[in-house]
Amino acid sequence: MKIPVSQGVMTGTTQRVGDAANPGGYRPDNAAMGVFSAIMGRQQQVWQKERAQEENSAKLQLDDVLTTDFSNKVTDLKNQVGNGALSAEQANQDLTTWSNERYSQLEEGLPQHAKPQLKNYWAQSVNNQRGAFFPLQLKADEQKGVELVDRAFGISTRLPTQERETYFKTYLDNAPISEADKSQYMQKLRTESNKIDIEGRITSAINSNNIEDLNALTTDLDKGAYGYLSGGQAQDYKASISSKIHTLQSRQQIEENKRVTESNKVFTDFKQAVLTGRNLDPSFVDNVRTAVSGTANQADFDFYVGHSGNFQKFSKLSTTEQLKMLNDQKALLKNTSSADPVREEKVLNVYQSIYDEKIKLAKDNPSQILAENGIQLPEINTSLIKVNPQGLAKNLVTVGTYQLAMKKDDANIAIKPISTDQLPQAIEDFDKSSADQKLNFISNLLGQAKGITGGKQIWQETLKQLGGGSLNYVKAGTARLNDFRSTEGRELATSIISGTQLLKNKQFTMPKEADLRAAFNDYVGQTITGTSANDAYEVFKAVYADTMFARGASHAKADDVPNSEITKFALGFTTGGIYDQDGSFDNYMRGKYQAWKVTKPYGMTDQAFEARLEKGYATIAQQTGLKVAYLKQLRLKQTKNPNQQTGEIQYDLVDLQEKPLISNNAVWRIKFAGVTK
Repeated sequence: MKIPVSQGVMTGTTQRVGDAANPGGYRPDNAAMGVFSAIMGRQQQVWQKERAQEENSAKLQLDDVLTTDFSNKVTDLKNQVGNGALSAEQANQDLTTWSNERYSQLEEGLPQHAKPQLKNYWAQSVNNQRGAFFPLQLKADEQKGVELVDRAFGISTRLPTQERETYFKTYLDNAPISEADKSQYMQKLRTESNKIDIEGRITSAINSNNIEDLNALTTDLDKGAYGYLSGGQAQDYKASISSKIHTLQSRQQIEENKRVTESNKVFTDFKQAVLTGRNLDPSFVDNVRTAVSGTANQADFDFYVGHSGNFQKFSKLSTTEQLKMLNDQKALLKNTSSADPVREEKVLNVYQSIYDEKIKLAKDNPSQILAENGIQLPEINTSLIKVNPQGLAKNLVTVGTYQLAMKKDDANIAIKPISTDQLPQAIEDFDKSSADQKLNFISNLLGQAKGITGGKQIWQETLKQLGGGSLNYVKAGTARLNDFRSTEGRELATSIISGTQLLKNKQFTMPKEADLRAAFNDYVGQTITGTSANDAYEVFKAVYADTMFARGASHAKADDVPNSEITKFALGFTTGGIYDQDGSFDNYMRGKYQAWKVTKPYGMTDQAFEARLEKGYATIAQQTGLKVAYLKQLRLKQTKNPNQQTGEIQYDLVDLQEKPLISNNAVWRIKFAGVTK
């Protein structure tokens, strides 16, 4: 600090302070000196105050660190020592290293004159914390010892009884705990060991339903075999055991009642296995014998076991063979005496029930017979209609071929590729598929069945099943197979399926049913009768609905008259065409037909049909000598079975009784060469 310099007092001559003046000419200025001293004192006070402020500021800076970072570090070290991660010595070393590094970071900003005092202050603060680590270490060591003993205790309780104390003592003897605590631990182990052994015996007895073992345990408790239990604990266990004995007795009674009740089902399953010819595993027979022992089913079980060999052989015969054997047995029983007719009658009744069941399966669910014969059938998953129709069709045809093969030896076997348990879901899946998906599946089914003997029956029966009895889908299959189309190119198969789906819509209005059926009957006449007529009418309705929808027509109400133009088209489209044969024809009761109807080849015009007939009449007249005029008086009737070799359509010439024309011991027919549909 620069000290102000006085300029002295002006006199007659100028004089500077500090000049070597003549003492005679110098006069000390006491007032000025006083001022100077006062200024110097004030400056000294300011300087000392500034130094004190700097020192206090630095100390606050240290305190800030000591109460935050340092405090956090000490807390962290205490935690580590307390949980045994560090020793007290390691904590002190860590604290020293950390505090030295941290102080060196702070030291540069501290005032020079106060560094010794501040460093001492820092060191004292650090040292004040060092003594806290050792007690924590002692406590941690003790806790570790207790934890080690506790772990050893837990492990000991899992060992066999005779090994528990020996194992535990190896840890307990060296544990940093008092002898009193060690004694308590050992007593605790012995008590716990008694409990474990008792509870183990209880559990074992309960699991094995052994009441005798529980009674023996009660006796041992009474004798003091588990001496480390208190009297109250022993009493509690005896009460618990008594309750469990009662529970076991109740359970055994319930299980016995349940066994008797369930013996009916067990015996029924066994009986079914015998009657269907399934192999009887010895263990299965033993289990059934145990289940029915002492029940009302035991006598019947013994009966079926005794005859199981004969019953099983009989069940494996075809229904035709079974019926023959059954009739022979009935005749034998009727015509001969028996030492035990009641038993013989019972045996015969079993044979009858086997036959009845197999006939039912043969007609309703032939796939089950195949399965019982060990045939591994492919899975039928009808949800594949939408995503893999080819795979589904292949599996269905495979099942059908197995059924056809079985049918060769048993005429009663029906062809039903979809089993009864799968059929409801199959119908639902098929019904939910679109018209295009149905057509795609039908095409795949036809393709998979092509070339297989009996393949036509397989695909027809499959579609009949999927239609829930309706033949519309079978007719659609026939239409797709023959590629039936209208003159405009509309495919009949598409029309049938689309119309069938429209008819399922309750909002879709059709014309008056009676008028529609009358129009159909008038058109087809006697060409279709009975069930076939009903089936054909349902196809016609579907085609009518599809045609109406395709042409944008509609009916406002259910009693509307059918649209004549749509009716005419649908009738021709459905049947392929009906020909009205001229002439006056009587039925077998001499009643007159309004017109004799003849089914034409699909889509053939009347002119083309008549030309074929004229050629046929001429050929027959030439070869038989009969007059053409006579031949034309006979009624035409398309034969049910076309030419077996060529598949060509043929027409019989029938009389009043619908007997075909016979001349020179031969049946004469008009053949439509090259026409197969």
